[in-house]
Amino acid sequence: MQSFIFDFNGTLFSDSSLHERAWQEFIFELIGRKFSKEEFDQIHGRTNHLNMEAILGEKLSKEKANQLSEKKEAIYRDLVLKEQQTQLIEGVTDYLDFLKNKQQLMNIATVSPKVNLDFYFELFQLDRWFDYHHVVYNDGTLASKPAPDFYIQAALNVGADPRQMVIFEDSPIGLQGAYNAQANKIIAVATGDNHKKLEGTGLVDFVIDDFTEARIREI
Repeated sequence: MQSFIFDFNGTLFSDSSLHERAWQEFIFELIGRKFSKEEFDQIHGRTNHLNMEAILGEKLSKEKANQLSEKKEAIYRDLVLKEQQTQLIEGVTDYLDFLKNKQQLMNIATVSPKVNLDFYFELFQLDRWFDYHHVVYNDGTLASKPAPDFYIQAALNVGADPRQMVIFEDSPIGLQGAYNAQANKIIAVATGDNHKKLEGTGLVDFVIDDFTEARIREI
């Protein structure tokens, strides 16, 4: 059966700038300097454990990586509430209602940790569309994107054939993971001015700026 699998950050919720601010604050406290744009391109879409190891240049235990991750994510969640950035991307609510009314299988595949997932479910009332217990998040058991594991598990969790997935993603690393999962369709969600960059990956069926795009209702 066909399923619709969504990344969350930058895909359903436009929070890339808040994550970058949180990362920069956290990184500066940790190593005394900020990251360049090129370095940030290697962060988006990967698990925090991998990111922490890249920042520090050393292997970390799960416990140490989780400790550092929680510090960074606490900064991020505070920014979300402080900036009152509590709306999903334009058209998301209507589109998810549309899929629900059509009885389409839906799930989220996010590299966010559980504490952020809980935050999102409460803030956005995601249980209107998604079963919390089916959502795939970063619990340390799956290989990070661009490996296909997150997406494949998300489809299996809702009883769908992974080969029939429609995946919505915003980051190049995530899009590569969707491609590696051999998804039936891959839709990229543009953030900022990267529409052409996403098209240029050669990995996507098409790129949307938000969920008012008519083509996504024709899939």
